[in-house]
Amino acid sequence: MQFHDPLNANLIESKATYAEKINSGFFEKYFSGEIILDIGYKGSNTNADPILPKAIGIDIDYPGYDGKILPFSTGSVDTVYTSHCLEHIADYSGAILEWFRVLKIGGYLIIIVPHMYLYERRQFLPSKWNLDHKRFYTPARLIREVEETISVEKYRVVSLKDNWNENYNYSGNIEEHAHGPYEIELVLVKIN
Repeated sequence: MQFHDPLNANLIESKATYAEKINSGFFEKYFSGEIILDIGYKGSNTNADPILPKAIGIDIDYPGYDGKILPFSTGSVDTVYTSHCLEHIADYSGAILEWFRVLKIGGYLIIIVPHMYLYERRQFLPSKWNLDHKRFYTPARLIREVEETISVEKYRVVSLKDNWNENYNYSGNIEEHAHGPYEIELVLVKIN
């Protein structure tokens, strides 16, 4: 499997955990299928590349995509990856359902969002760092949105974790932007 060089790739928030994903086998395990979508990969960086060279970068300018309905058949995609995108979408249920719809049985939905207490470091909107954020997330809040949206007999949680490391400064000035990984990573597998 070919990987981008994380120092040269235009990965925004995900680059902090990119090397760990390579070393742990995360990409090998969850991105081994033929059709991989990277939803919202550009963010504010119009020169961004999808997470892996073989991933299809989906953003608002993708042909046939209206920002809600993906131009892919039901059950046709092996992996849907979305990093730091869900918190920008008002209709989270619609987005999660659509991402889940295109997955094959056995396919993976990977959702990464900023952690309320690691990134925002506050409890209530608005975000100090991105005024487009519609919600703040903890692992429990992210799982709640999934449980409200998808019937439990259709998926299993493969992994739910905080992406942080020992270099994260918990005592840092909360008036400064957080440094280092500050995200929640959820991996679901479609079983039905």
